[in-house]
Amino acid sequence: MKVYQALADALARHGVDTVFGLMGNANLLYLPAFADAGGRFVAVTHEAGAVAMADGHARMSGGIGVASVTHGPAFTNTLTSLVEAARSRSRVLLITGDPPPVPSHFHHFDIATVTAAAGAGYERVYEPASLVRDLNRALQRIVAERRPVVLNIPIAFMQAEAGEQAPVVPPVAPPTAAAPQPDTLDRALGLLTSAKRPLVLAGHGAATSGARESLIALADRIGAALATTVLAKEMFAGHPRDIGIFGSLSHGVASEVIADCDCVIAFGAGLNMWTALNGDLLRGKRIVHVDIDPARFGSYTPVDEAVAGDARLTAAAMDSLLREADHAGNRRWAEKIEQAMARHIPQADFVDRSGTDTVDIRSAMIRLDRILPARRTVVSDIGRFNVGVWPYLRVADPLHFTTMGGFGSIGLGLAGAIGAALAGNDRPVIATVGDGGFMMHLSEFTTAVREKLPIVVLVLNDGAYGAEHYKLRNHGYDPAHSAYAWPDLAALATTMGARALTVRKIEELDAVGEFVPTLDGPLLVDVRLDPDVNIVRY
Repeated sequence: MKVYQALADALARHGVDTVFGLMGNANLLYLPAFADAGGRFVAVTHEAGAVAMADGHARMSGGIGVASVTHGPAFTNTLTSLVEAARSRSRVLLITGDPPPVPSHFHHFDIATVTAAAGAGYERVYEPASLVRDLNRALQRIVAERRPVVLNIPIAFMQAEAGEQAPVVPPVAPPTAAAPQPDTLDRALGLLTSAKRPLVLAGHGAATSGARESLIALADRIGAALATTVLAKEMFAGHPRDIGIFGSLSHGVASEVIADCDCVIAFGAGLNMWTALNGDLLRGKRIVHVDIDPARFGSYTPVDEAVAGDARLTAAAMDSLLREADHAGNRRWAEKIEQAMARHIPQADFVDRSGTDTVDIRSAMIRLDRILPARRTVVSDIGRFNVGVWPYLRVADPLHFTTMGGFGSIGLGLAGAIGAALAGNDRPVIATVGDGGFMMHLSEFTTAVREKLPIVVLVLNDGAYGAEHYKLRNHGYDPAHSAYAWPDLAALATTMGARALTVRKIEELDAVGEFVPTLDGPLLVDVRLDPDVNIVRY
């Protein structure tokens, strides 16, 4: 058996069912061998798309996403997506390889150094006989370190005899985080029991730990408001004290509750600049921060008490101790929040600014929220449009929402959505992207067409790079410098083999609901926005 055959076999025995990639000399043989063995090879149009798809696949499947590229420029083309995966702590394996061992070969590149700079781990296959051992080690590091790993398999090894290989050893997950230490828990409870107006804040870490019920029980005991970060949105949906997103995207009632609260107990939340508004939202409040990773304490916001522990276990331990102490919270505070939320209507937070041939993005998302299937996966790109999307386009489960925004690069959302659609969750995938980000990686739309993926791609199209449009005007320059005369996006999508529609009136969105049940490929919805309507402050 040759090395390329052994690699295809080892990937399959590790349970890898999908590899995203672009063929070249370094991976020319093992990709078809993997497909012949029953795996799925998804051919992309650009290497950045391969890694972003593997990233989206990993986030929604809970497994390891695998991408494959050849050497030299193919590897450097992946770097923005690789940094995004590293910043988002995604479990991604990127397989590449050194070019032929010829000193003058123009594809020579220091893969290890650049991988380290991207924040990913680096491994290599040292000899043909060590292939499986080295692959095992790379996969184990991905799981243990919670970050992507680049595996360098030199092309010179590919057609060598593999010889006797080590057995495939599946990666072992780190032990589940233990309950917190009693002394830190006691100090945290001291702050909590003295609070008159507490608020429980859940982040992505709380969602992944399955902490919803434990956090609700704790909040009910102390009469706390419930809020989430963007990456845990809708975690408390249906609870009468759920005020939604905490931070720069909070609605009117939530903003008042956040301003009034005197203690925030954050579970699995980074307390970053957007959640805390550079610390402004937490100033003057007592802060308890619970996280499994002590390195996150104080990274963005100083806290009064830091508790190292799993969100679910820590919340349950807190609730148990408070129950033993017969502690009861401030019911007047709790009732005030419940009454305010019972009266809250999302549309009341803003004045619709739809134009003659454009729609208000907030109204559009509220309407789509009702039209689209409730059980859906939403994958978001980054851009000004998010202010109108994240608060209003909901999900039934926070683990079915993600944003390709760990590095702040626009353009990765479409590829991330393609990866998510292939993760096998049996939910329609909704991709929300800006027009600039969509055009950056327009070519990957053809990947969705080839794979017949029923993705709804919402292009929030203001005909400009929206943030820059506003900032230019603010600085006294002509915002037309940021404007782009794109071709007709619906016509482009139709030419590529997809279904498409253009929306200039809010009622035209209703057609999306008619398309979705029969989708056998992507649907592009070109939602026209006015670039001069700005709903975010900079």
